[in-house]
Amino acid sequence: MPAPVSLPLVFFIFEVGCWLAGIVLLWRLLSGRMGSRLPALAPWPVSLEGFVTGALLVVAGGYLLPLIPAHLSNDLLGPAAQDGDWWTLVLGSSFQLGLLGGALLAGLYLRFQLRREPTFVDVPSAAPPSAPPAPRPLLAGLVTFLISIPLITALGFGWKMLLDTFGFPTGEQEMVDMFRNADDPALLLFMIILAAVIAPVTEELIFRAGLFRYLRTRVSHGFALVIPALIFAFLHGNLVAVVPLFVLGVFFAVAYERTGRIAVPMIAHSLFNLHTIVLAMAGVSA
Repeated sequence: MPAPVSLPLVFFIFEVGCWLAGIVLLWRLLSGRMGSRLPALAPWPVSLEGFVTGALLVVAGGYLLPLIPAHLSNDLLGPAAQDGDWWTLVLGSSFQLGLLGGALLAGLYLRFQLRREPTFVDVPSAAPPSAPPAPRPLLAGLVTFLISIPLITALGFGWKMLLDTFGFPTGEQEMVDMFRNADDPALLLFMIILAAVIAPVTEELIFRAGLFRYLRTRVSHGFALVIPALIFAFLHGNLVAVVPLFVLGVFFAVAYERTGRIAVPMIAHSLFNLHTIVLAMAGVSA
């Protein structure tokens, strides 16, 4: 009877396969063999007033919703409730859901205003032509994820070495550490849903479908790529992750622009977070 295949070997083969596929796809992307370079993302006809109002709705949602569990825990459970991994996740999920709710309200508000007031529309005069949106966002999201694996992993390794050389702290993100030490199945499931579903949808709506799409036809293209990616990276609050997440944010914006579908970076973001979870639970430094 053949010996069973060990889990570390399966993980190693899977990781090598992801790296090889990612390197090949990255080479095809850089060599121009992955379709037209014409962006598929159409200009966003929203005025500055509408964009600022939508942004305020997002910020308000992220600020107000976490106040609800904080108030309930003080009144019903006492200060002891505000401790441990569960409380961290409650606050984190409340913040993400508040942002998501604000983003959805902002989208409804902008759609209503665009239908009601023609003067509300602000179409950039120098907007570039656009190609048809990608027909298969799931496949495009998978390709985007695979390309990100060798690119972001190698960059993250080099950035961490640089920080170590100059004596900067190189601790992991709090969520990664929680995954590594999770022993409660319910807590683990909650973290996976937060990291692989809620966070990717929320962050891609805000940073790519919101901020990047508004800026890309109103300021220089490089500036439109850099600003949302910088905010995205620094909001994660970890020095080791800043440079990899910045490049990842730029890469997701390019994928969104090339395909014209926000589902593409959402899927890639979700797969990237799941990959990080697997690394953390396998004891590999992400």
